[in-house]
Amino acid sequence: MKSIYKFLVWSIAITTVIISSAFKLQLDHPEQLAWRTHFKGEPDEYSPYAALTTTIWQYSYKALINGRKLHIDFNFVNGVNPEKSWVKYRRIRNKEVDKQLLNHEQGHVNINYLLLKQGQFTLRNQNYTVSNYQQLIRLTANKISKHYSDMQIRYDKETKHGSDLKAQKDWDNYLKEELNKYQ
Repeated sequence: MKSIYKFLVWSIAITTVIISSAFKLQLDHPEQLAWRTHFKGEPDEYSPYAALTTTIWQYSYKALINGRKLHIDFNFVNGVNPEKSWVKYRRIRNKEVDKQLLNHEQGHVNINYLLLKQGQFTLRNQNYTVSNYQQLIRLTANKISKHYSDMQIRYDKETKHGSDLKAQKDWDNYLKEELNKYQ
């Protein structure tokens, strides 16, 4: 009996962010933020916050099935979407505030990078079968995405969006330790 190859391509976006042409692929390290480079969006004047960093994490995969054998190639994209990220420059009163705010926003990027690395590791190292791979990939990716989305919310809440300097320092130390695991 002749083997039949089925080629399936699944692209699943975990976030609702549209990738702009200015978006950069970041896989080796978290992108280091700069106001003029990464914050090109129009500020939300109704928002009480001085800045917003919009990050994305996306994955896609190609599955090659030959009988009961399965081979999956994953592709991951993550980084900052500068067209959706913004800053209210008038809220930056001095260099110290500038440094603190940019550091807080960098924390969001660092958490997103941890999402990327955990997603890569977990999705690539699961045991899949022809019958379960689609559902298992989707469920696992959703679980990982939710964990890091919840972490983003907790980060803002605990640091009071960067204004609690002690909590911010604690998070900075935690994120540095976590990032060091991938260096």
